[in-house]
Amino acid sequence: MSKSFFGRLISLCIKLGLVLAVIFVMLCAYYYVVISSSSLSAEQKWRTPAVVYSRPLELTVEQKITFDQLEHELSLLKYRKVSNPGKPGEYGVSKNRDRMVIIRRPFNFSYGYEESRPIHITFSNSRISSISDAATGENIDIVQLDPVLLERLSSSGEEDRMLISIDDVPQKLIDTLVYVEDRDFYNHHGISIKGILRALWVNFKAGKKVQGGSTISQQLVKNYFLNSQKSLDRKVRELFMSIIVDARYEKSQILEMYLNEIYLGHSNRDIYGFGLASYFYFGIPVSELDWHQVALLVGMVKGPSQFDPRRHPEAALKRRNLVLSLMVQAGKLTEKQYREYAAKPLGVVDKEQNFSVIKVPGYISILKDELKSRLGEDYLNGNGLVIFTSLDPQVQLAANTAVKEVVGGLNAKRTKKLESAVVVSNWRTGDILAVVGSSDPQFQGMNRVTKARRQIGSLVKPAAYLTAFNNGWHLGSMVHDAPVTVKMRNGQNWSPKNFSGTFSGWIPLYRGFAKSLNVPMVRVGMNVGVQKVVDTIHRLGIEQNIESVPSTLLGSFGLTPIEVNQMYSTIATEGAYRPLSAVRVVRRGNEVIYDRELQSDKVQVLDPRDAYLTVYGMTKVTSIGTAKSLKKYNAVIAGKTGTSNDGIDSWFSGFDNDELVTVWVGNDDNSRTNLTGATGALPVYDRFLSIRGVRSLVPAIPEGIADAYFSYDGSKSYIMDPETCTDVSGFELLPVREDMISEEEVRYCNSESEDDDVMGNFIRSLF
Repeated sequence: MSKSFFGRLISLCIKLGLVLAVIFVMLCAYYYVVISSSSLSAEQKWRTPAVVYSRPLELTVEQKITFDQLEHELSLLKYRKVSNPGKPGEYGVSKNRDRMVIIRRPFNFSYGYEESRPIHITFSNSRISSISDAATGENIDIVQLDPVLLERLSSSGEEDRMLISIDDVPQKLIDTLVYVEDRDFYNHHGISIKGILRALWVNFKAGKKVQGGSTISQQLVKNYFLNSQKSLDRKVRELFMSIIVDARYEKSQILEMYLNEIYLGHSNRDIYGFGLASYFYFGIPVSELDWHQVALLVGMVKGPSQFDPRRHPEAALKRRNLVLSLMVQAGKLTEKQYREYAAKPLGVVDKEQNFSVIKVPGYISILKDELKSRLGEDYLNGNGLVIFTSLDPQVQLAANTAVKEVVGGLNAKRTKKLESAVVVSNWRTGDILAVVGSSDPQFQGMNRVTKARRQIGSLVKPAAYLTAFNNGWHLGSMVHDAPVTVKMRNGQNWSPKNFSGTFSGWIPLYRGFAKSLNVPMVRVGMNVGVQKVVDTIHRLGIEQNIESVPSTLLGSFGLTPIEVNQMYSTIATEGAYRPLSAVRVVRRGNEVIYDRELQSDKVQVLDPRDAYLTVYGMTKVTSIGTAKSLKKYNAVIAGKTGTSNDGIDSWFSGFDNDELVTVWVGNDDNSRTNLTGATGALPVYDRFLSIRGVRSLVPAIPEGIADAYFSYDGSKSYIMDPETCTDVSGFELLPVREDMISEEEVRYCNSESEDDDVMGNFIRSLF
């Protein structure tokens, strides 16, 4: 009886064991299929935000850049100044501050990947005198620094990641993470019985849960495949799947996925992974983390909110130093090193930087609009999108500073706060370099560069005079600055006035241009025809409808700052239109899906000779006219002030040999500011130049343009013969179009002959 009972019991146990074994095998097979079908692939698991970069700083021999400007660029990139640079992201300077060694970071530029490189740069007279490889001494003609991370764009979702490869992760981070979170990681098979028992014992002694027994594999499974719900069923699945994950994948693959998956804080979106956390807290790539930074991030794994270094710095510091002490225990740090790192401050960057050293909401607004236009509404779908822009961080900071100081100073004396907008472009290439959309450059709301369409006032005059140059007028043509009345279409009379309320009589056109006189402009414009002026404005790049009425000649219509910048860019480039652009290259993975340099969007829309004469007139604005305060720079600058009716809007647009800047200052409600272009917008440009410096404008002289001496006689101007007029000290030298000079305008000083052939020969020889 007893033997039979035990026999049946043993048989039952064997059967149950077989059943359990079959169930175990089936569950393992099932979860193996689940895990294999899901794949531990970051690219397949997550849709990561698009990464937006500034332009890379390009360095060449003889480039005009000061030592301080280059060091400032390095500070934007979070390079670390050390006495003996040897690691990527470090640089050192000589005692005399005339030499610099930079260990450039490796970076996947728009044109391809470049390894880290030690660069030796010498300076002389605010220029780079030599560039060489600091290791080999080989001369370098041109080298680029890695660009500044500006923003991360996401179409939806609350999670944010920057995917990293295990090869990018410093060994100190791996060692610390494994020792703190799962010391048996390399020995167990997904679950650690020893770890579970150790946690149970520690928790029993403490009387509460103070330590978990989950392995890195279990934590990964819980967050990657399951959820944080606490139930026996979920825990069982976690154990099974952890075993399968450990059997299915290499330890390095598990670590890489864990490093990308772990939650480490919150900003506008949740921060996941050490790659993004490294930028979010320290502004540097994960490969450059030092021991104290590694200790802080690993310490935060236990409780990202509890140990948030910005919200709870004391708790974060205590936790960081505890992790550092554990690394002494692990034999990775000495006691001396521990004391050194434990004494360091937390060193986290300002959260407002939002992963970047500068916030550029105005620029990002323009960038998004352009990306939608060029790539479609769903451009953010898919992973691996990298956007290289033309934003120049130093130009942006100069624009930010100019607005904050100048407009801030004006607002300090006002009850109603002025607003402002600035756009800076490279007029040669059409690249948008900087955008300020508000009097607060970091304001996330309305971008006035693209949204504030305001009356441009006298900013229209260069376009109107350009039209005149194409229709027989030249800079020396005489214009009557006297009261004028124009009959409107509705039968009413319009009598424009100069801003000063006075008149100057007969004056050469260029003086009316420089002084921004309204009456001469109206006389010239009405003579040419308002519709022709409107047609010119459209050819300059303005698409909106503009009414062909006399007041258009004085800028009675509205434009946005970026439209003004576009218009002036076409003038600056000798009448060649190219749409302004913030995007240079867009890459998905290693595939280039957009390259602006391959776009044939440059079109000659105006006669280069007319554009040249217009630019010359604008240089007179800054030397003898409404912007003559810029003479202090002792450089050729082209510019134009603008003031709308009743002093509502203050404008300035100007350019040197590099950068075209358009500034607007006014009130959002269209109320009066009592500012002119010279007292509101121009000081912003002036301050910008004082920060950036000025490169004197050297415009190309088109074929068909020559210099001629002018004299004036009442209502007429004459081009003087330099051969018969030996003393030209009383004449003015101005550029003219050869084909726009008539023989009647040529005058001799000491010649008795007025034979047509002689005059014809003179004109041909003069030009």
